[in-house]
Amino acid sequence: MEAFRKSERYSPEFYVVEKQENPSLTKGAKAHRVSPDLDLKAIARMARRYHNRIDFGLTDTEDFVTAGGRDLLEREAGVQMVCVSRDYAVEGSKADQRILFDRIFPGANPSYAVFDPRAYGSQDEALDQFRKVISRIPSPVIKPDAPARGAGVGVWGSDFDTVEAAQTFFLNLLSRGRVVLEERVDGEESSFHAISDGKHFVPLPLTRDYKRSLEKNVGSLTGGMGSYRGPSFRLPFLAESDWEHLASREEQAFRRWKGRGSNPGLRGIVLYDAIMHTGRGFKVLERNSRGGNTEFINLLTTIADDFVEVCFRILDGSLRGIRFSREASVVTCAVPLSYGLKGSAPQVEQEVDFSRAEMRSRKSRDKLRVFAMDVRFEGGRTLLGTSRAAAVVGVADSVEEARRVSIEGCRLLTGPLRWRGDIASPSDIAESRRHLRRLERARTRH
Repeated sequence: MEAFRKSERYSPEFYVVEKQENPSLTKGAKAHRVSPDLDLKAIARMARRYHNRIDFGLTDTEDFVTAGGRDLLEREAGVQMVCVSRDYAVEGSKADQRILFDRIFPGANPSYAVFDPRAYGSQDEALDQFRKVISRIPSPVIKPDAPARGAGVGVWGSDFDTVEAAQTFFLNLLSRGRVVLEERVDGEESSFHAISDGKHFVPLPLTRDYKRSLEKNVGSLTGGMGSYRGPSFRLPFLAESDWEHLASREEQAFRRWKGRGSNPGLRGIVLYDAIMHTGRGFKVLERNSRGGNTEFINLLTTIADDFVEVCFRILDGSLRGIRFSREASVVTCAVPLSYGLKGSAPQVEQEVDFSRAEMRSRKSRDKLRVFAMDVRFEGGRTLLGTSRAAAVVGVADSVEEARRVSIEGCRLLTGPLRWRGDIASPSDIAESRRHLRRLERARTRH
């Protein structure tokens, strides 16, 4: 909403369907509906009712995309959606992603294996196959086939460190469907986004997110505790040549995926890839079909083009590039005290107050932003949910200054909240740089 409101040419109106009453979205909407399960039929009814006032729609949830939400709204409500069609929503299956990358992205896959519970006559048979695979992939990452928003993914050395514990984790996932076992790739992670109009491929600045619940990247996997982008398209711990090689390879893979000519199914945020940079190039850990949460906040707070105009160019096939400011953006998520901590009782329904941070934001000339996340507005109070409560964003000429602004904003929040203080810290960035250099030296020795 904020990115759209910056438009100097348009005065946008917003028609919102969401799971619960988020104070920011409720106040900013021309029309607003709550649908606790984001039922596609409810969304379509809203779109049909206002179709003559809506130019296009966007989503930030993979559930909508993988369920064919674009296909439904365009067919039944006549509302164009700025997202991929169901056929290209590859995040619906991690197994299918791996098979796709074998075809379009040679060398980008880590070693992997897919387990389908329907292929085994017994648990012992599945375990026998599992043991054979981890004999050649000894430090695995084990993932459910369906999206799990970070949760449900097990990493060797963090979530289990013995074969027996890995087997237990594997069997738990296999009882619910297909399982993907992948080689654990050592390196430094980034998030690569690209937007397309179905014909042109436009890479966006690289971002870095922090998935673990505690500082120094320990604790449980979460939906993300924060993220950052630097003042250029690359990240500060990467060389310019690393960025150029990644962007080139991603575009080549997109061209293979798209086929000849224009492909309207690949329209919108066509990919958000989790990249692992290693001493031997990079690997793609997973692909998503919507913007990264929280990484897309970094991008929208530093976009220099009119975002309304960008969306229209996506729809009419004239998107040849998107300009971004040469500023850094750091997002720090304020979360309930129990978030991501095993065995902790959630602080659901407790009151939080963002007013001091929001007041500072209004005086900051867009250098500090506060976005409400999983909170509910009720009876004049803002109440905590179980997930991240707020994204607090600092924007500045340098990563270090943007981080300072973000942390300062977090300290102005009131309520039972915590946050990671090491997101985009100088020591974290320096360690990422040292880690990559160690991996590169190890490669040259071998």
